[in-house]
Amino acid sequence: MGLITKIASHTWAMVAEMGVYLILGLAISALLHRFLKPTWIEGLMGRKSLSSVIWGSVVGVPMPLCSCGVIPVTMSLHSKGASKGATVSFLTSTPQTGIDSFLATYGMLGPVFALYKIIVAFLSGILVGLTTDRLTPTTPKNPNPNPNPDPTPNLSPNPNPKSSTPTNPNLSDSLKYGFYTMPGDLASALLIGFILAGIISALAPADLLANLPGGAISAILLATLISVPFYICSTGSIPLALALVHSGLPISAALVLLIAGPATNIATITTMRKVLGGRSTLIYVAGVIITTWIAAAFYHFFLDDGTLGTSAHSHHEHLDWWKHLGGIILIFLLVFPHLRQKFASKQTQSCCDSDCCNSQANSEKNQMNTVTLSIEGMNCSRCENSVRNGLSSLDGIEVLSVDKNSSSATIQTDSYQEAQIAEKIASLGFDFKGVK
Repeated sequence: MGLITKIASHTWAMVAEMGVYLILGLAISALLHRFLKPTWIEGLMGRKSLSSVIWGSVVGVPMPLCSCGVIPVTMSLHSKGASKGATVSFLTSTPQTGIDSFLATYGMLGPVFALYKIIVAFLSGILVGLTTDRLTPTTPKNPNPNPNPDPTPNLSPNPNPKSSTPTNPNLSDSLKYGFYTMPGDLASALLIGFILAGIISALAPADLLANLPGGAISAILLATLISVPFYICSTGSIPLALALVHSGLPISAALVLLIAGPATNIATITTMRKVLGGRSTLIYVAGVIITTWIAAAFYHFFLDDGTLGTSAHSHHEHLDWWKHLGGIILIFLLVFPHLRQKFASKQTQSCCDSDCCNSQANSEKNQMNTVTLSIEGMNCSRCENSVRNGLSSLDGIEVLSVDKNSSSATIQTDSYQEAQIAEKIASLGFDFKGVK
């Protein structure tokens, strides 16, 4: 019982320390959602030039997008005319950090590390973007056979006005995004990160990772092997990285985990190869790894004073009341969206079990066919929205639901055209596996 209490205590210390900073980050993310216009972003990134690459990184650094959520946004920017360099710059810098990640890093790992992480995200985006523009042809062959450059066009001569006329979000929409949608997307990664960090912090000796053969170099290589293929959330990985540092992992290796991890994963690499081509993808992955190694080496030799690993947890035993309150609010924000979705699903199921709902459904089925599509690669609400908007833009399709958890989308259509749907899903950066 004492062991469980110890783990719970360390886990809660992580939650309380990050709570206030993450809540502030969510609030700023809501403001960005309200006032940052996609059309303005697209206009800045449409040329193959140094300025468009820089703007790709400038816009990407503060954007609160996770490793999977950035994929459909990036593909949309590219389809609307953003150059390859600007696209890669945005894709490199965005998932590494955001307002929420920066403030959480500031609170947990200190201002120097947080600012350095921002600088690395900005510079790596520019360097990888410029390299992509320099080493790829001006008019490369498009690996996607879709002749229409927009991944979300209206293919019907009589399109759905709701999907063809985007509107700027109002304050209510932005608050919902900041304090409901984003916490729901971060919940799994953050909660798992908190629990793993609590276990490591409570059980691992302080020098467990301090004496790896090869020292910091082997630790950096090990962190790279873990970071590149796997999905790592820039915010959710912070408590885990802190716990590993507390167990002796060099902070330079933790930096690799927090930079290369969010910027590269199998889903991102696969989508890039499909849309931008193999050469751009190779440049992107190699560029992220090399710039991360340079950043880690610079921090190790010039900025690491050796105090972060020993002092990072020293204040956990003296948490102020407002930190406890912030932790409670954070847990509520993370859990509430999922509880509400489960409750809504039960209500819908209860309704559909009634004779009235069955009668209505039978009437609708006489007019249109209901089809459930298998779509892989959706990991957050932004992915769901991208699929929903893309399918809605196709003629004769009404989207009933899109669910990332079951990797499915349910539609009603009067004429099912699998090739058209497959092309649309592929252009959005997801994998269409057919009908379930």
